[in-house]
Amino acid sequence: MNVTATIKDIVESLKRDRLTGQGITYYKYIPPEKPMYSDIEIEKELREVLKRRGIERLYSHQAEAIDLIRTGHNVVVMTPTASGKSLIYNIPVIESILKDPETRALYIFPLKGLEQDQVKNLNSLLGEIGRLRGMDNDCVAEVYDGDTTPYRRQKIRKSPPNVIFTNPDMLHLALNPFHQKWERFFRNLRFIVIDEIHTYRGVFGSHVSQVFRRLRRICANWGSNPQFIACSATIANPKEHAETLVGVPFHLVDKNGAPRSGKHVLFINPIDSPYTETTRVFLRCINAGWRTILFTKARKITELIYRWSIERAPHIADRISPYRAGFLPAERREIERKLFNGELIGVISTSALELGVDIGGLDVCILCGYPGSISSTWQRAGRVGRRYDEISQDSLVILIALKDALDHYLVTHPEILFERPHEASICDPFNRNILKSHLLCAADEIYLRVDDPIYGRDKAGDLIEELVKEEHLRPGRFGDIWFSRKRNPQRDIEIRAVGKPLKLKDERGRHIGDLDGRRIFRDAFPGAIYLHKGRQYQVSELDLENWQAFCREVDVNYYTHALSEEHTEILGTPQKYEIPGSRNFELYQGKMRITYQVTGYEKKRIFDGVKLSRHEVKIPKYIFETEGIWIVLHGTITDKIIAKGFDLAGSLHAAEHVAIACIPLFALCDKGDIGGYSYSQHPQLGYSAIFIYDGYEGGMGLTRRVLDVFEEWIRASIEILKGCECDMGCPSCVQDSQCGSANHPLDKKGAQYLLELLARN
Repeated sequence: MNVTATIKDIVESLKRDRLTGQGITYYKYIPPEKPMYSDIEIEKELREVLKRRGIERLYSHQAEAIDLIRTGHNVVVMTPTASGKSLIYNIPVIESILKDPETRALYIFPLKGLEQDQVKNLNSLLGEIGRLRGMDNDCVAEVYDGDTTPYRRQKIRKSPPNVIFTNPDMLHLALNPFHQKWERFFRNLRFIVIDEIHTYRGVFGSHVSQVFRRLRRICANWGSNPQFIACSATIANPKEHAETLVGVPFHLVDKNGAPRSGKHVLFINPIDSPYTETTRVFLRCINAGWRTILFTKARKITELIYRWSIERAPHIADRISPYRAGFLPAERREIERKLFNGELIGVISTSALELGVDIGGLDVCILCGYPGSISSTWQRAGRVGRRYDEISQDSLVILIALKDALDHYLVTHPEILFERPHEASICDPFNRNILKSHLLCAADEIYLRVDDPIYGRDKAGDLIEELVKEEHLRPGRFGDIWFSRKRNPQRDIEIRAVGKPLKLKDERGRHIGDLDGRRIFRDAFPGAIYLHKGRQYQVSELDLENWQAFCREVDVNYYTHALSEEHTEILGTPQKYEIPGSRNFELYQGKMRITYQVTGYEKKRIFDGVKLSRHEVKIPKYIFETEGIWIVLHGTITDKIIAKGFDLAGSLHAAEHVAIACIPLFALCDKGDIGGYSYSQHPQLGYSAIFIYDGYEGGMGLTRRVLDVFEEWIRASIEILKGCECDMGCPSCVQDSQCGSANHPLDKKGAQYLLELLARN
């Protein structure tokens, strides 16, 4: 397909378009940047092989990081997509293998499949070096993950290669528990590479932080002390996050020396359906000959836009493809291959293509909906304009807003994307439930000791005592060591969830998905519609005794929305925080107990959200303890709200919704990770209060983050309300699609007045 217009031409044609042009809220051109180089010594054959690949000099950040690694430091590198981070760890690993063939390294990626390109590249580099030296070392790296056949796994264990590529799930279930079978590998383990560390956040990050601590115990047991090399997309706290995740000190390298091509950035607040607008813009770019990637926020939207695209332009059916989780590994690899070699000119993807799969140089990135974070937005935008030379082609990034509070905020405050610091990545290694479950795993792998440097009595004594009382741990004769009573407790822990996941099964008994925590009760009540791989399933039975739910496949024109009741109880002694100049508001952070019960559900039409019917349901309460913050309003404030004619309950409720919607501006999370409830009079406090909490058992530190940015957080909430043109409140400001009381009552103007009083204090 030939290019028929420049990127600039595309931008101008979109501005002139009768429909699209009316919705354009912002345009910016980011000029290209030239590279910055630094020279360091590299082993002769390695330098020759890199030169053959067009790499004659290293960027400044690559040289800085390699120098630090060579001197024995743990390093975390935070530079943009396509800045050559893989060379930073490959060069020291290759040099070490060339000096000592017994050297071993472990490369950890967050998802299966991300390792494929990397392992080929590393084997190719070492193979070429071997041929220059007259040696045979074509296969020094192997993938060991869920897609590796049992035969291949056994062969790898018997004779471990120099480098193993895996993921945290495999580390948790296969390498750590059976470390005795990997003795040679662990004894010689010198480097542990952790790529995409920004993805290890929330529940997943908290689990992975314990998996890494268990790994460190195992290394110490076999006499090794490997260096950690971590890579991250741009986040607010890379050094702090790496240290929290692994539990060792890191040096940060974050001054990027890589070049970039020029980027045109366009924001669109569509006057039509955002999905219709996205399809039109996608087809315009494809028909102009530009290689285009379109990111959506849901599997179903990915499939729908693909279907609409080929219906409107059947001549491109073999040149575009959807891409999402749920495809078989072979299907994903084939799509990646076709993208890389140019057989495909367009792809419509969920976040599955956001991370490090190499799909070559693309020209246009369309975001159908704000990805949820500044960090993720730039990660996806980094998929285009990866080619650079003095006359390199510009690229185009288009953000098309959905009917959502954060989307609306971004398109009306575009400077945020360019000026505000990126969000912090947050995990909590000390979540009691998660730590307790991994203590049992650690004890199964290597018995616990009083003076254990990671899980000793001074660090986890109370949890060890609990596990002894519960008869999960067995003390040694003298009470200074502890053994697990259960073999392989790792199998009972799903590291991407809190607690035991509920399994969803279809009518044939096939396992089709998992739910955890509050989502079990919100999404798996009898009558609920559950989406899986583009198919609709209706839950017929929720069996909490056996921790499973049964579904049958259906084809209906509606989705279900849970209705719920909630109660928040303050536990222990909370910590009070100062609100500058405030005498009528109080801010607290602490523990709380949440009682949550689904009482019914609404059926809503898929295409426009119109309510079709309402139904009652009876399922047990879900009670869990977590942490959060709460704002207390003294009587003078509530009197002012009422005197102004605003509905007090509706003002509190709307303020709670918009404040929750803003948290992803400051912490890498989804608003679905956060819960909240407001009271006109809380029974423990005797005053009105807004509670906002981590939506997971034990808490994850997400709400704690806003204490560091409290004033900015409240101002952002006010701006969302002021910037929305609706009168009564809508999905772009105060309505929440997951609200358990069906967005009733809500008083948008009252919420704005309340938050402005809070900001003035």
